[in-house]
Amino acid sequence: MALVSALAWVLWGWAICVAIVSGVAIYRRACAPRIDPDDCPPLILVRPCAGAEPGLLARLSTVGTWPRPPQIRFSVTDADDPAYVVAVAAVATLRGQQIDAEVRVIAADTPNLKSAQLIHWFDAAPADAIFINVDSDVDLVRFDGGGLIGALKTADAAWTPPSEHNPRSFGDHASAAFLNASLHSFALLGGLDPAGLVGKVFAVRVGAMRAAGGFDRLDTCLGEDMEIARRIRSNGGRVALHPGVAQACPQGRSFGDVVARYARWLAVIRAQRPALLLSYPLLFGATLPLAVLSLVMGAWGVFGLAVGSRALVVLAGRHFNNRPLSPLSVLPAIVLGEIVTWGAFLRASTTRAVIWRGRRLRIGPDGQLESL
Repeated sequence: MALVSALAWVLWGWAICVAIVSGVAIYRRACAPRIDPDDCPPLILVRPCAGAEPGLLARLSTVGTWPRPPQIRFSVTDADDPAYVVAVAAVATLRGQQIDAEVRVIAADTPNLKSAQLIHWFDAAPADAIFINVDSDVDLVRFDGGGLIGALKTADAAWTPPSEHNPRSFGDHASAAFLNASLHSFALLGGLDPAGLVGKVFAVRVGAMRAAGGFDRLDTCLGEDMEIARRIRSNGGRVALHPGVAQACPQGRSFGDVVARYARWLAVIRAQRPALLLSYPLLFGATLPLAVLSLVMGAWGVFGLAVGSRALVVLAGRHFNNRPLSPLSVLPAIVLGEIVTWGAFLRASTTRAVIWRGRRLRIGPDGQLESL
């Protein structure tokens, strides 16, 4: 009986901790300041491309809203890549609108091809410029570029939380449940982890980044975004969160593809910030074990607190990611998000090997990639 009572107290403590963290994340996101930019230095907007993606031409042909017209730079690693033809067409469209645009083939024999493309453009950027990365699956039609640049008024690097829109396959819906409607939603997580940076949409001051070591060796590590943030902080700089969202539209993925993708993310956490790895079962994937254990023990209060706080996270995540709110979507989002979390955690905890862009790689203890 004493053991049952002790376990009940443990469950209560666990559920209360998860509820408090969830509440803090929602509160900080709701109170995030919006900063309007004043004087704006030159903007260099880089979009690394790879593969044939649905809707790629429309996305690459859109610039978004910025404090001043950016220089648009597309790149691929091979002229035979289907993205190259699309980028060439996008350049023609943008130049027809009097926008400075260019595409280059940047061949690289390094594990992280995206970083190799970023390094090429970063090394040629003037010291007073702002260097911006926007992944090719991000739609800039409604993107608040002014807010991202404004966040750099008090920081050396800034990033925008990504969210996923227009899911089609089962894997797409599972990914959206994890990225849009869980505590791992970057719109919520950014308030809990001010030291982080997510590389789908980010901006850095070129001079400050060079003073912090530049992009050297980023093409040999997975998780280049976390390394950029670490270098900025190590040099006394600050990383800021842009309180908007960047709409990404990846489509057609299988459930296995999604779990593998987030397992890569967690493998980077394991390599670069190992103390955070346990937060995934204890915080991000806590609802299912708490619900099952509380039902077995008849601890209805624990069950209500765990499921209720998680439902609030779903609604808040969808709100801050500009997704429709529907009570009917709450339970599927909870279940799918938790399953993805546990699948990715177990996979990342048992192996350092990853398959990325068709290549089998291993993440070393320092985050550096090794070919297998």
